[in-house]
Amino acid sequence: MRTGPDGVKGYNAGAMLLHWAIALAIFFQLAGGFAMMRLDVLPDGSRFAFFQWHKTVGLLVLTLTVARIAWRLLNPPPAHAPMKPWEAGAAHLVHGLFYALMLLVPLSGWLVVSASPTAIPTLLFLRESLVWPNLPIPAGWRGEGGEAVAATLHTWLAYSTLALLVLHVAGAVKHSVLDRQASFSRMIPAGHLPRQSTALLAIPLSAGLAALVLGGGLGLGRAETAGASPTLAATAETPVAAPEAGAWVVDKAASSLSYEVPFSGKPMTGTIGSWNAAIRFDPDRLDAAKATLDIDAASITVGDPFVRSSAPGPDGLDAAAHPTLSVAIDSVERTEGGFLGKGSVTIKGRSAPVSVPFTFTPGADGSAHVTGSATLDRLAFDLGAKNDPAAQWLGREITIRFDWKAARAGTPGV
Repeated sequence: MRTGPDGVKGYNAGAMLLHWAIALAIFFQLAGGFAMMRLDVLPDGSRFAFFQWHKTVGLLVLTLTVARIAWRLLNPPPAHAPMKPWEAGAAHLVHGLFYALMLLVPLSGWLVVSASPTAIPTLLFLRESLVWPNLPIPAGWRGEGGEAVAATLHTWLAYSTLALLVLHVAGAVKHSVLDRQASFSRMIPAGHLPRQSTALLAIPLSAGLAALVLGGGLGLGRAETAGASPTLAATAETPVAAPEAGAWVVDKAASSLSYEVPFSGKPMTGTIGSWNAAIRFDPDRLDAAKATLDIDAASITVGDPFVRSSAPGPDGLDAAAHPTLSVAIDSVERTEGGFLGKGSVTIKGRSAPVSVPFTFTPGADGSAHVTGSATLDRLAFDLGAKNDPAAQWLGREITIRFDWKAARAGTPGV
């Protein structure tokens, strides 16, 4: 094959494609990493998504690096311009360290995610169908301590990558500008430098290894999700409390109980599937009005897959230890727009006062239509206190809404 001046050859197309794809991904990761250290530079609604894209691109760097190593084994670097022995040794050292860091940096990031107690899943490209598994690390490594160690390692490896990148670019500039040798042109398609021939076996080998890494990871992620303990979902109705005589009975088939909370700049909604309400209410006897609501924690659906996986756990509703949420209204007063109930909410053994504005519209058939809402501060109940205490992604206020149709207890058919 022809060579350029001093026997210099350029890299082939496959090497260039992988080189620049990985380089662009690394630049994105470094810039994103520094931005993530100063979250105030990112808009509120994009912070969470930015973190998830950082994880996705990091795993792509890992995948492409495996493909690049396979390509390099079958396509050794082409001849370059003559160098002094120390320069050649330094170049080989920098390249070797680069390959190590291109593997270690994403692996250490993967370790951070796997050790984190927040249990936020990794969904490639933010797609719920593309679940990436956690590393099978020892149980003792999981938790805030393990996460902190892994995060420190990840940070220093990233700084090392930046330092090597500066050395790599400085060396290329030195050879191109000061020594007037072909350097940049070896890795860019422009110019007339002869290119290294391609070992065709490298194409299926590199593509196959990349597919094996991605496909294997996604397969394990799907299996991990399928074998995980059930997340919050609507369950069969289990009575919690029976209505008192003369009380109102809610027609659940014609009623709804739902909630909404801001997440990553958008409203996240969910429903409450299993609950029981005991209500005593007479507009003319507000002094005797009271109500209780018991909710099965395992029946609460979560609209976002990132929150869904952690909602049942200790930082969420902790459904295993606290299977029931309760509301008790012990006083009701009339307002200009309807009525206002006051009482308390108990979640995870923590109670806080609550005010519930609602309307009561009696029907001609003796039934009633009741609508209302209540706003809760999730941090008052230790919900997401470890995962997002500053409400950078998940809003503090949870709005509960109900739209009920009810009939008096003792009414035929009730």
